[in-house]
Amino acid sequence: MSNSIHQRQLHLLTACPDTEHNEYLKFIELSAKSGITHLQLRQKNWSFSSLLSLGRELQAVLKPYSVPLIINDNLHLTLELNADGVHLGQKDGDPDAARAILGADKIIGLSIENNAQLAQANLLRSINYVAASAVFPSKSKNNIEYIWGLDGLTKFCQASCHPVIAIGGINLSNIAEVGATAISGVAVISAIHEADDPKQYIQKLNQQLNHGGNQHE
Repeated sequence: MSNSIHQRQLHLLTACPDTEHNEYLKFIELSAKSGITHLQLRQKNWSFSSLLSLGRELQAVLKPYSVPLIINDNLHLTLELNADGVHLGQKDGDPDAARAILGADKIIGLSIENNAQLAQANLLRSINYVAASAVFPSKSKNNIEYIWGLDGLTKFCQASCHPVIAIGGINLSNIAEVGATAISGVAVISAIHEADDPKQYIQKLNQQLNHGGNQHE
């Protein structure tokens, strides 16, 4: 798979505060304008109704920029919103069943936390990408099973039959090294949310991701 022809993906995962939704929606719009390619709605411990409401607001913000909305872990919510796809953890249901329900055109991603899971994912034709979780330690996820590291990520990409999205602790200080592997993109939470200038930060991430480092064919 060539990463030099197609732009690599930059997924932003949400971290919306319980209040100040309007300010957060402005941040998401700025991110969409600045170069994120996908947004994943990931709000742990929120009620279904709160997720549904935020999801609809996000869809309205993202639509002018053609940024797909992917739902984390929740097939029911994906259907209710008619979202662009779903990202499944290992305990979030069968990807084949999700594909049968969602149809052929939706995006389905799957988190991979060890080599056995990667081997199983290679047998699936129902998923669009796998997420190498986690590449580095991350303060956004406290139940990390395995840290792949750069060497592990390189081997992960070599072994995977599917496009690979790298996630976990990725920021401007390490994205060039991550981008030197055969990934198809990265997913970021904290680094963009905490940036003093999110627009500039996203642009720099994309620059490093698509032009910095050695891109593998």
